[in-house]
Amino acid sequence: MRRLSISLVILSLLGWGALGLVGTFDLFVKFPEIQQLLYGVCLTITAIALVVFLSNFFLKTILTDAFQVVPSGLVTAIVYSVLTVVTSVTLLNRFGVDVAAILTTSAIVGAVVGLSMQSTLGSIIAGMSMSAEPLLRIGSAIRFENRTITIEQKTWRHVVGRRLDNIRVIIPNSMLANMPILVLPEDGPTRFDVFVHLPPDVPPQRVTDLLSEAFTDMEHLDATRAVMVTPIETQPELDSIRYRIRLWARIYSQVTILEGETLRRAWYVLDRAGIRQPRHNLYDTLTWIGVSDAALEKYMRDVGILERKGQAKNNIKQYRFAPGEVLHFPLSQRGRNMIVVSGQVTEGATPYFNPIEHGRSARPHLPTMHVQKMSKAAIVRKVADRLAIDTGPIAEKLVRDAMKSFVDLDATLTILAENIPDAARRKAFLATTQSWITAQTVQDKRQVVSLALDAAGRVCPSPELQAVSEVLAVTFIRQDPTP
Repeated sequence: MRRLSISLVILSLLGWGALGLVGTFDLFVKFPEIQQLLYGVCLTITAIALVVFLSNFFLKTILTDAFQVVPSGLVTAIVYSVLTVVTSVTLLNRFGVDVAAILTTSAIVGAVVGLSMQSTLGSIIAGMSMSAEPLLRIGSAIRFENRTITIEQKTWRHVVGRRLDNIRVIIPNSMLANMPILVLPEDGPTRFDVFVHLPPDVPPQRVTDLLSEAFTDMEHLDATRAVMVTPIETQPELDSIRYRIRLWARIYSQVTILEGETLRRAWYVLDRAGIRQPRHNLYDTLTWIGVSDAALEKYMRDVGILERKGQAKNNIKQYRFAPGEVLHFPLSQRGRNMIVVSGQVTEGATPYFNPIEHGRSARPHLPTMHVQKMSKAAIVRKVADRLAIDTGPIAEKLVRDAMKSFVDLDATLTILAENIPDAARRKAFLATTQSWITAQTVQDKRQVVSLALDAAGRVCPSPELQAVSEVLAVTFIRQDPTP
């Protein structure tokens, strides 16, 4: 652009110099049309140079350097268009053209076109105003009709976005300009609320104490911010109190999933404390759903923990834990023993040490939540599709044959990889498919561990365990057999 400006200035100077020579030496006296033509060319080149110079001065010196605003393509086009119209009118007036008549005719035509393109022009004008808004840019996330939408494209007429369910949305600029726009934070946590109904006879402070500590091991939540649990409404007709749980998600895109996971976790925490959410009065009285003491006693005698029948009476306490939850028990269970009856757990859980990488403003690399994990059938389907890239349509039969001798998914992937002759492509297949399998170190269900206080003052097993699936654990006091 700078070279163009210099070229136009030099060309304009040469033109005016040539015109001066023609006037000085009375050239083309017999042909005044040539002089008029040269004069018109010089004015036109000068006008173009002036438009380019003033546009660059306004866009770069004033907007970019002075106000630190990067002009968009729309703003650039508007600046050039306005200056071009002004210089064109000036030139026409200089050549003796009746500009008033042209403007009158164009005003009538513009009114007709404006009425017929009212909505389109409204969107274009709205797009012009929104293009100068620095908060609304490509990659920003907004709330539109109670949906989270990530902006992928901005045009003169509309904004193209993508919802979290992968559906693309086209929003006219005029609609965005006439409504409040909620721009979600891209470099910080997002707050959300979840509501639960609990019986009125449970002390509110007990509910607050239980739930405020229930979500500290959920890595997708910002544990550095306080969890606020408050009763906000009494509902006598429903025999309940409505509580609000206020949390902060590390990434705004996880809010939808965390709303459900918060309710899931709250159910297990309250259930272990003997607090059950009220049901409609048309239903029967609440009964606790669990494993009977007789069944637990038989299981513990089968694994050799109890020696004789009747030892489990008033001794066994059972607790259920949600997937992903660290196994913590009430203070009353300190000093007792614990065994996992059903479900899978993993050792070495570190839920308290998951800082956001590269500072708080960076997006963290968080693990997949239990509700987001694919089933084994879905993984097998993806493996077949990936294998078809290297083996073609025969991949379906290869996967079916491998599943007949199924041991585990990891071994099945190794068997399938042998059907790929190229070593590099075989390695790429294993690297891709093995990333879909989350390896877990599963604790032996029959291993008895003791319960003790940890550094945070909570009763937990040693080593610390975290639930992989729903876990049923029982606590007990080991009794020596009577001689």
